[in-house]
Amino acid sequence: MKIAFISPYEELKNLVNETSKEVGINVDAFIGSFKDGASIAEKLEEEGYNIIISRGATFHNIKEVVNIPVVNCDITSFDIIYALSYAAKLSRKIALIIHEKVKFNENVISKALGIDLIYKTSYKNFNEAKKLVEEAKKDGAEVIIGGITSKKYAEKIGLKGILIKNSPETISFVLKKAVEMIDATKKEMIEKKRLSHILEFSHEGIIVTNEKGVVTFFNPSAEEIMKIKAEDIIGKRVDEYIPTTELYKVIETGSSQLGKIQKIKNTKILTNRIPILINDEVQGVVATFQDINKIQDYEFQIRKELSHKGLISKYKFENYVGGCKKTKELIFKAKIYAESDSTILISGESGTGKEILAQSIHSYSRRSENPFVAINCSAIAENLLESELFGYEEGSFTGAVKGGKMGVFELAHKGTIFLDEIGSMPKKLQSTLLRTLQEKEVRRIGSDRVIKVDVRVIAATNNNLIEEVEKNNFRRDLYYRLNVLKLNTYPLRERIQDIKPLFEYFTSIHMNKIINIDRKLEEQLKNYHWPGNVRELGNFVERVVLLHDTVDIHEIFDEFVKEGEIKDINLNQINKDIIKVKRGTLEDMEKEIIEKLHLEFKNKTMLAEKLGISRTTLWKKMK
Repeated sequence: MKIAFISPYEELKNLVNETSKEVGINVDAFIGSFKDGASIAEKLEEEGYNIIISRGATFHNIKEVVNIPVVNCDITSFDIIYALSYAAKLSRKIALIIHEKVKFNENVISKALGIDLIYKTSYKNFNEAKKLVEEAKKDGAEVIIGGITSKKYAEKIGLKGILIKNSPETISFVLKKAVEMIDATKKEMIEKKRLSHILEFSHEGIIVTNEKGVVTFFNPSAEEIMKIKAEDIIGKRVDEYIPTTELYKVIETGSSQLGKIQKIKNTKILTNRIPILINDEVQGVVATFQDINKIQDYEFQIRKELSHKGLISKYKFENYVGGCKKTKELIFKAKIYAESDSTILISGESGTGKEILAQSIHSYSRRSENPFVAINCSAIAENLLESELFGYEEGSFTGAVKGGKMGVFELAHKGTIFLDEIGSMPKKLQSTLLRTLQEKEVRRIGSDRVIKVDVRVIAATNNNLIEEVEKNNFRRDLYYRLNVLKLNTYPLRERIQDIKPLFEYFTSIHMNKIINIDRKLEEQLKNYHWPGNVRELGNFVERVVLLHDTVDIHEIFDEFVKEGEIKDINLNQINKDIIKVKRGTLEDMEKEIIEKLHLEFKNKTMLAEKLGISRTTLWKKMK
C-alpha cells in the first residue's frame, strides 16, 4: 500500500522522513500547502497512492478533491504548549492562530507561563489566515504562533512569527494511524468484494432499492429472470420496469413479505421482500426471487439425491426380442408414442413384456435421463397404496416415518411412472389418480399443500378395462384419461416366429452361449400354447440350461408340458380369443365374426371396443 505525506513546509517533510524510518513505515513526503497541496494530492491519487496524510487547512483542501482516505496530522495540545513556551521568552502578548480549534486549558497555561494569550481560529485558506493575523495585531499581539502562512504574514507586517510544529511523537502516531486505516480499508475492500461475489453469483435474483424505490443493485440472475439489463434499471424507479412489484408496500409498511408468488411477463417467480431498517426507519428494500420452474428443477435434483432406489429403466427396445410382423408393428408404434408425453395404456396377457415395453418407451423418450418408477397396483395392500403413490407427512398416521415420505409421483418428477395392473386399483383411489393426471399435482396424506409434478404415465393391464367400466369396477373418466394412446401386446402363441429368437436370447443370458434346437423341438415349442407367455418360456429355458448336459432336451420339454401346473389348463379357456369361421367372402366371414362376438358381448360399446371400430360403424354393419 502506498502512503503519501503532503507537508506545508520543508522542516516537517524532513521530520516525516526521519520518523518513518524509525517506526519502519514507508512514506513518500511532498511539499505543498492549500490548493498546491490539493493539486499534488490529485496527481498522487492517479499514480495509485492509497492514503494521504496532511495537516491544517491543506488537509481540508485535499479532502475535497480526492476519493481516497485522507488522514489529518492534527496539532495536539502538546505541540501548542511547546510553541507557547518558546514564544513566552519573546513577549507576553501572544496570539495562537491555527486552522481549527484544539481543546486545551487556556487559563491554566497562560497563568503558568505568565502570558496574555489571544486564541483565534479557524481558517481554510490564505486570505482567512491573513485576516486572523491582522485581527490579532489590532488586539495587541506581538508574537504570532501558527502555520507557515500565519508565520510569514506576521513577519511581513512587523510581528514576530513562530511556526507551530508537529512533534516526532505526533508524526509517529499519525503514521501508525494511517497504517491501521489501510488495514481496515483492505479488510473492508475484501468484505465488499466477497459480498459482491456472493450477490453477483447468487442463483437467486436480487434487487435492492433505496427509500424512494430507486434501484441501487440488480444482479445477473435478476437480469436473466426479469429479462432486464442492470444498466437500464439501476438509478430508475423499480415500478417503471416491473409494474407488478410490491416493493413500495414494503417501503410504506416496513413489513417483510415472504414466499410471495409474482408474475413477470410469462414467468412466475417466488419472491421474498425485506425492508432495510436503520434506527427503525426504512432506508430501502432488498428482494430475492427465483423462477418457480427452476425451483422445481432443484427440488427434483434433491429428490433424486434423497432417493437411493435406483429409479432407472433397465430395458430398451432391443431387449424386446422378436422379429415377427406383429412385434415389429408394436415396436414401431411404441417408438412413435415415446416421442410424446401423452398417457399410454398397455393391454395384454401376463408375461407378454408390458413392463419391458414401458421401460423401453421411457429409455427412448426425452425423459430417459430422469427416473423411471414402477409400482404394481395389485401387489400393495389397499391401505398402503395411497401412501406409496402420493406420499405422506410426518405424523399423518400410526407408523408414519419421521419427516414423512415422498410418493412415487414425486420420485418420478420429470420422468415416467409405470402403473402396472391398473385395473386392480381400488375405486376410491381412482378419483385421486384422475385428479393427479388432470391437474399434474399431488397432495401428500396429512398435508394442506399441493406439489406440482411433471410425470409421464404409462399404465398396464391384463384385464379388459372396458368390461370393468361396464361392471362399475373402474371409473369411465379415468379409463379415457389413461387410454389416450393404446398398445396391445401379443401372447406368445400369436407370435410363434419369435419363439426361437427368444429361446436363443434366454440361453445366451444364462450361459453366454446359444443352445441349438432341432427342427422337431422347434415345432413342439411352436405348437405349445404357452399360457404363461414369454415368462413361461424363460422358465423352460432356465431348466434346459441346467439339465441339457445330462438329460435330452426333448425329455425336458415333455416333462415340462406334463407337469401338473400345465396339464390341468383348460385349452378351451386358452383359445377363448380364437374364433373359427367358414372360409368364404370377406363380407360373409366378417358377418360371422360379428354374430359370434355379439353372443359373447351383449353390450355394443364393449363389442365395438373389441373389434376396434366405432359404435356407429358397428351399428351400420349389424344393420
